[in-house]
Amino acid sequence: MKKHIAVLVTSHGEVDTPSFRAYYDNMKHIFAHVSEIMPIPRLAQWLIPPIGAAIQALKSKKVGYLSPMNRISTRQAEKISEKLQQLSHDFKFSVFNTFETTPPYTHDLLHALLHAEHDYDGVIALVMNPMESAFSCGAICRFALKELGAKAYSRVRVVTGLYKNEALMRLYADHIFSHVQPSSEKSGLIIALHGTVVSDSKGNPVPFHNGLMENQMLFSCLKQTIELDSRNPFNRIEPAYLNHQVGGKWTEPTLSQTITLLKKSGIAHAYLFAAGYFADNSETHGNAQSQLKQSGFKTAHYIPCINDSDAFADLMAKEIVSATKRLVARGKLLEET
Repeated sequence: MKKHIAVLVTSHGEVDTPSFRAYYDNMKHIFAHVSEIMPIPRLAQWLIPPIGAAIQALKSKKVGYLSPMNRISTRQAEKISEKLQQLSHDFKFSVFNTFETTPPYTHDLLHALLHAEHDYDGVIALVMNPMESAFSCGAICRFALKELGAKAYSRVRVVTGLYKNEALMRLYADHIFSHVQPSSEKSGLIIALHGTVVSDSKGNPVPFHNGLMENQMLFSCLKQTIELDSRNPFNRIEPAYLNHQVGGKWTEPTLSQTITLLKKSGIAHAYLFAAGYFADNSETHGNAQSQLKQSGFKTAHYIPCINDSDAFADLMAKEIVSATKRLVARGKLLEET
């Protein structure tokens, strides 16, 4: 009998229906998610969601922007499912697409999967961003341990190491080069990363796993991959963190700081690729792209996230199969001890 594996493809999630209720539920889940890691005053948890929801609903109506993230994430999961059926004859995979802050909720489905012992022999979680921190893959592990205790180690595995995955770096490089336009003038590449809190408001380093090292490793690996490629047209490759504004001091350089640096160094043609995100969303497709267009370079090119490309789905499917084999082997080892 083939082992039946549930695959949880989980993303942060963004509102794609601009209503007060949708934004309110989204913000409530964001605060619940973050408060597991960072202390947030209870009053703020009560007041900010309704106020923020009203502001966002009005802003969406005025600007007309809707995040494509959830739609892209759904297509990603569908393609990964198709690739898994083609790749493996050793396992039976059932793929589920979920979100942390919008329906269907990750923790709700994970709870159901973990307690459906007769239906699934294990759960593989694929967090749809390349970073690892207490907010992403760490949240899955904490929830699994809370639900199952020590049994979680033989039932659940999270796909890890994507921030330094050589195949992903090559895929990223190919994707970037496919968008480059030849030029005799200086060109620069901005590698955008998901910002993170590095210290509290008093300057004390945060006590949790914030993903800073993984961000730095991702930038270093991708930069090296691009620089060693004969197709590399860039005179400068620089990082930029897409930050939020709450919780303390965030990562630098910011996108604004990196844009200023490249302009001072004489870059005429700027490219931005958000390597810290697998799907375009309001931070990349919205804010970062808008900031780049207003930057004043001779030309400014936004390179879409890897999104639902066949090559990306194929790579993620292979990583899932590899993680499944390790989960099964770990289960056997625990049975023998």
